[in-house]
Amino acid sequence: MDLRGFPTTLPEFQRVFPDEAACAKYLEHLRWPNGFTCTKCGSSGEPYRFAQRTSVVLRCRACQANVSLMADTVLKDSHTPLSIWFWGAYLVATQTPGQSALQFQRQLGLSRYETAFQMLHKLRAGMVRPERDAIGSQHPVEVDETFVGGRTKGEGRGVHHKATIVGAIEVRTRMPVEKSKKHKRVVY
Repeated sequence: MDLRGFPTTLPEFQRVFPDEAACAKYLEHLRWPNGFTCTKCGSSGEPYRFAQRTSVVLRCRACQANVSLMADTVLKDSHTPLSIWFWGAYLVATQTPGQSALQFQRQLGLSRYETAFQMLHKLRAGMVRPERDAIGSQHPVEVDETFVGGRTKGEGRGVHHKATIVGAIEVRTRMPVEKSKKHKRVVY
């Protein structure tokens, strides 16, 4: 699907994904851009749809195999409605520098912290490209930023008169104890 027309503002997102059916239609189009193809028999064509099921399951008309729309995605084995997942994905993708699971739970109206934590973890993991470019070749570098400064009176909330602090750290694994004892430390 062409992401150039993907909603970038909250009102646009609400118009494009107003309910479960719209989310399911979008996910189905992403999985099968040229129409449904059965994962078991390879048959193409319009699947049978279960209107009364809470999860989106499609049935191949040729071999009668059931295919979950959420299989092989971060949504797999979840009982959380698709629209909540979509809202969660929108929040994770648009919030900088991120958010806590507690804040995520509150914003989505989830009753259990564990559900929010699991969803947030899965969404974050799904956003990482396996072939991503790492800073540093042998030892990756992690970078983060924060703002330091006191409260400012009369200027509202925000980043007023605060210094931006950026930190970078090279990640190295420790040598096992056996190997480290064989080598003497050299202090310059």
